Order: sequence, then structure tokens, then C-alpha cells
Amino acid sequence: MEKPIIPTFSLSERDRRWGRLREEMSTAGLDALISLPNEGHWDQFGADTRYITQIGGTQTEVGAVLPLEGEVTAVVRGANEIEWWGLAQDWVADIRPSRRSYGEPVIDRLKEIRAEHVGVIGLSGLVRAPEGVVPWGTFEKIRQALPQVNFDNATDLMQEVRSIKSAEEKAAEIIGKALDILILHAKVGVRENELVAEMLREVVRLGGEPITMMLFGTGGPEVPWAQRVFTTRKLKPGDLINTEVEAKYAGYIAQALQPISLGPKPKELAKIFDATKIIFDKMLHFLKPGVTFGDVAQFYQEEVQSAGYEPDGALMHGRGLGEDAPMLWGARRDFPEKNAKLKSGHVFILKPAAKQGFMRDSIRAGDTVAIEAAGARRLGKRELQFASVE
Repeated sequence: MEKPIIPTFSLSERDRRWGRLREEMSTAGLDALISLPNEGHWDQFGADTRYITQIGGTQTEVGAVLPLEGEVTAVVRGANEIEWWGLAQDWVADIRPSRRSYGEPVIDRLKEIRAEHVGVIGLSGLVRAPEGVVPWGTFEKIRQALPQVNFDNATDLMQEVRSIKSAEEKAAEIIGKALDILILHAKVGVRENELVAEMLREVVRLGGEPITMMLFGTGGPEVPWAQRVFTTRKLKPGDLINTEVEAKYAGYIAQALQPISLGPKPKELAKIFDATKIIFDKMLHFLKPGVTFGDVAQFYQEEVQSAGYEPDGALMHGRGLGEDAPMLWGARRDFPEKNAKLKSGHVFILKPAAKQGFMRDSIRAGDTVAIEAAGARRLGKRELQFASVE
């Protein structure tokens, strides 16, 4: 079988990740971490397994066991996937079949390493899944087979390690190209689903993955919701296109926003967008390691209010392999994470909103931003613009 050519990360990146996870496992007294299959939310609920193994994406069912010492084990569906993923990546050599019953190979591996204290990733407390994403039947099977093992929730441990990114990243370039294609094809009479298809084609053409988030809405005169279910509606003169779209490269996600007007831009919405672009640039200079989330929220709120508008939520949230921590909503002053600090290696989508009166959604500037030692750096290269097309 020919070796598949898909994007993968280096062995040094593998060693960095496993080393950081094992440091935290040692501190927590864990003998192993386990992650169990869940391909929900555009594959993002499988992000922890992919972070450990490089195996995942495009709805691949995979679990993993990462022992404190010894070989990492990946668990896939059957022999064909063992062969394919064995060729496609060089991080994990021990790949075992599940035949769709994922508990048994995990149980076998935990017995082999004589694990007594095991961390379960995704049991509860994920950024966008507070109730967890672990398949309950699988977890119960593991617990019943290993009554002597103490199982703890290791979600926070994994999220903390994953929140600090390395330099190996490319997705921001791809989403910029896909948005250029969107502007090129946005015309009266074109259907919503046709525009989404053109963006997905460009993402895949450039080496990205086809299962990715593309929130998309059209209509007017009110700003339409950007939503996950796109329709066959034809664009009309005067329509607005509101987007929140992502591209994935090697599983890594970059997000950007691209509002479009079919015809002249509504003057008030153009003013609002210009205000958010100015605030985006100011925040880019404000964000740096050591700044607290509370300070970020206050800075954003004061800038929006000084511009004559009202702040809104979803100011910035982590991007990476999934719904990465941390998350910062922008409309509150008092929230549990307000004393947490930005760290070098954090990556966010930054999308300051400015609302006026009743607006169900806003037209705003937004792009993916990395926090580095010297400050924040925007990963996208395109001009932040509220585009107008005929």
C-alpha cells in the first residue's frame, strides 16, 4: 500500500507534547491518560486523541492510552485503519483494532501497564461541552472491568497543556484564500450552498480538511445570523452575507469573519464595522503575556462604549485542534476566569463586536491571533474589510 500523503507534525513536536503531558501526569499522580472516541462538533470533540496520536479527522473513530512510561497506544476500528494510519503517521506504532467495541483494547492496555490511577480526558468541563463527551457505555465497561483502578477527570490537565501552541501551524493562510473565493463568487442569484461549496473546494484544494465549521447566513436588511445549516436560498440585491468560518490543516483550526454586502454597504453597518476594526487593532497592541482576562474584557468594553456602541459576547476563544481553552466572553466584568492571565503560546479568534440598540447579530472584524513573548500577532494576512460586491 502506498504511503498516504497527509499533513503531520514532527517527532520533536510529538516529544514536546508527550513530555509536557507526562510532567503534568506525574504531578497529578496519574499512571495513564485515556481518551475515547467522539467525532462530534466538526471532529473537534476528538481533538485530544489527535493531539496525542496524530490520528483523527474526517470522522475517524479513534481512542488512545498515554502511559506515564512506555509506548502510547491508539485504538481504531479495524485492520484496514491500522494499516492506513500506520503508514500515514510515525508518532504511534502500537495501533490496535476495536471492531467498534473500544473498551476492550483500552482495558487490555491499562492491565499491561498495571495502571492504578487513570485520568479520563473529556469526562466533563470542556469549553463547549461542560457535561463531557466520553461515551458512557464505553467508560462504564472500562470501570467495571477494572474495579481496582481509580479514575479521575483529566480534562483540565489536557486543556492546559493544549492551550499553549508550538510554531507548527498553517490554517490561517488557507481560510484567507477560501474567503477570497467567497467574495469572488458572491453574486445575485447564486445560492448559499453553492458559495459554501466553493469555499470547501478551496480549503481541500490547498490541503485542508473538508469537515470544518462554516457558519453562514444571508438576508437583510437586518444582519442575518451566521448559522451552521446553509440553505439553497438565492442571493438578492441588497442582501448581507454574515460569516464565521474556519479552515483546518493537520487538524489545526484558524477562524476568520468576512461580512459582504450585495450592493452598497448600509452606512450605519459600515460605521460599526470600521469601529470594530479600530478596536481589533487596539486590542492587538494591548494583548500580551501577563495581562489578565479581566483587564482584556474591561479594555474591550471601554473601547466599544467610547465608540458609542454596546459590547457583545464571544470576544475571543481558543483555537487549535478544537474548542480549545481559554474562552473569554466580552460583555461581562465579573466572571470566574477574570484573574487568569494570557500566556505566550495562546491562540485565539479575536472578534470584537459593537452593537447598537436591538441587533440580533453584528457586522464585525475578526481574525486568528497568537500571543507571543513580544505581544500579539495576527496570523491572517488579508485586509479586514466589509466587502461590497455587485
